[in-house]
Amino acid sequence: MVSTDLDDLDRQIIDVLREDARLSARAVARRLGVAAGTVGQRVARLEQSGVIRGYTVVVEPALVGRPLGFVVGLQIAQGTPLDGILDELVAIPEIDEVMVVTGRWDLLVNGRVADAAQLNDLLTKGLWQSPSFRHSETMVVIDDRRTASASPQTW
Repeated sequence: MVSTDLDDLDRQIIDVLREDARLSARAVARRLGVAAGTVGQRVARLEQSGVIRGYTVVVEPALVGRPLGFVVGLQIAQGTPLDGILDELVAIPEIDEVMVVTGRWDLLVNGRVADAAQLNDLLTKGLWQSPSFRHSETMVVIDDRRTASASPQTW
């Protein structure tokens, strides 16, 4: 992946869109004191170059029946191709994110379920049944703070 050079205006546009991705180019331009056409062109370039990969909705997990967050560290059998495992894991509705990591675990799996019984089923009837499964550690999330849209990042 080739790094894209971002200037201050690109970063400001990204920050505004991270706060509210529903804003029009005109509204972003008003906030930043630039022309709407400039914002539209910049956003199009950022999308085409892959800097902006998409737009999303952030939901409150408890209000959609998934209040219990979990993180599972997974060790997989050596020599197992990762692509198949990653595709298998991200297809599970309760799993929100899968990361390939270094250290004790091969993968970190983040997700949300309705309750402990659903988490137990996900583990015992799902993850642990995979032929590539070797060992895991499950952690229940008791609080989380997300940087997602609410706060601008330092670029």
